[in-house]
Amino acid sequence: MIYWTIHIVLLGLLSYLIFRLVKSEFPPFVFWVGLIFKLAAGLILGYIFYEYYGMGDTITFFELAKKPESENLKSPRIQFFVALLKPLIQSTGGSYWITSLWLSFISFAACWYSVVILSGLYKTIKNLIAGCFLFVPSIVFWSSGILKDSLAFAAMVTLVMLAIKLYKEAKFSAKDVLILILSGFLLYKIKHYLFITSLLFFGMLITSLILRKIQGRQKWLIAIITLTIALGATQFIHPYLKISRIAWTLFENNQAINKKSDTSQLHIFIEDASWNSVVNEIPVALHTGLFRPSILDKTPAWGWIHKIENLILATLIFLSLLLCVKLKPDIDWPLFLAASLCILLLAIMLPLSTPNFGTLVRYKNAFMPFLLLLSSILPYQYLTSQSNE
Repeated sequence: MIYWTIHIVLLGLLSYLIFRLVKSEFPPFVFWVGLIFKLAAGLILGYIFYEYYGMGDTITFFELAKKPESENLKSPRIQFFVALLKPLIQSTGGSYWITSLWLSFISFAACWYSVVILSGLYKTIKNLIAGCFLFVPSIVFWSSGILKDSLAFAAMVTLVMLAIKLYKEAKFSAKDVLILILSGFLLYKIKHYLFITSLLFFGMLITSLILRKIQGRQKWLIAIITLTIALGATQFIHPYLKISRIAWTLFENNQAINKKSDTSQLHIFIEDASWNSVVNEIPVALHTGLFRPSILDKTPAWGWIHKIENLILATLIFLSLLLCVKLKPDIDWPLFLAASLCILLLAIMLPLSTPNFGTLVRYKNAFMPFLLLLSSILPYQYLTSQSNE
């Protein structure tokens, strides 16, 4: 009981400190309800895995980190994550539940910081931004608790928001630079493909910024060099994620997961390690990555949350296309294209490499809030009579 008392007090104090320091125009209840929702999601995640599955990554990571001596793990990413967990678990007296609260809190703090940044840049849709990142059930659930995804999600949303802040030429503080470096390092260590996607997004925005700010012909040379550096940097992140090996990596992962499943839920089969085989599966993978599981797919009972969210997403995308034709709104094309390309890249690659719903709904969570936000802006502005930004 002493551990619970100490950590609840610490969590309360830190929460209040963040609430006071990260200033926003939101009513106080948005922060506190969002925080409670996030903490509860981490506990529910642990309860589901312990009570219904009896196994899973969250349990594996916790048990590995509880051991006094570190194991020689094959995956550097797992080894890094477990090393981060060890001191935290020791400080909680070996409590899964308190440790889960801390991971959820860290994820929430990053999301709140990111929401405040983006809502400051786009004030007329601030409520929409908060809703997409803080209150969508599956997004909150899969970025909470003792999972690598909690920290990866926190790092990625922070990187993306800071990239947008830089692109919009807002004031960039020393604190922002420090958080940018920390988030980049954390994402690099935990989720290589998300770090690569973030680099591409950052590179495209910086290239656009250069074209906008620099005059003369030399701006094209500088822009091309910048984009080339960003693209080139992605080739040094992981040997299996180099362009020359991506087809092989997708094939191997696809085969491994399909062999473990009695039947393929997604019907995505890469026949060999050639690009031709990969390209053949892209249309199905794109539809799956964006809209499945759908209401027609068979899932466990709680899969209905994902199915309803995907139905809403499909409706919003359809409405956005109609409104775009009707209203012809002003669009920040560099930002829209950079975001869309990165979302589509993940929406295609993830189903190709992880052709089952259990893994897919967790991994696609990385881009879901961004896709949901992009799809909601025009319908939201139309229904609330807000002006375009």
